[in-house]
Amino acid sequence: MKRRVIGLTLLELMLVLVMMAVLSALAAPNFRSLWVKRSVLLAAEAMLGDLRYARSEALKRARPVLVCQSSNATSCTSAGAAWAEGWLVFVDSNGNAQVDGDTADGPAEAVLRVQTALPALASIASNVSTGHGITFHATGSAKSAAQTILFTPAGSVPPDSLRALCISLQGRARIGLAGAVSCS
Repeated sequence: MKRRVIGLTLLELMLVLVMMAVLSALAAPNFRSLWVKRSVLLAAEAMLGDLRYARSEALKRARPVLVCQSSNATSCTSAGAAWAEGWLVFVDSNGNAQVDGDTADGPAEAVLRVQTALPALASIASNVSTGHGITFHATGSAKSAAQTILFTPAGSVPPDSLRALCISLQGRARIGLAGAVSCS
């Protein structure tokens, strides 16, 4: 009786490894592009979520709520193009666009959310020159409305990696199509 040996030879295993290496080398650039697009979309969705949250909190609390750029996660920054360093969402009771502690006018302004710096982004820029903060009034409308916030990834990437976040005159925010640089 003859026994049949089941298995793979060393030559077959090496051939499979070479084929896997070639296929991996061909797929790697596409995975980087996919990763960059996804990280930009996640950053835009994070800001969209915080803008929608700020609007709903302004309606719920009947007080102004501000979303402002912040580099230290404790106070607003008025430097240009600092959105990529993070932002704050807080109740701005006195309308001075700064997080205040207890004052003679009342208790401390509550910080509702904090977003720290986002990786893989070169910049998050607003088309409004005074675009370092967006205030939502008690009615839900935005003071700094009708603006576009553009999310730009770091490094060399395909043009459809850009994302625009659009804020309407009524204070509603939405994410534009992939690659769009304006809201029109």
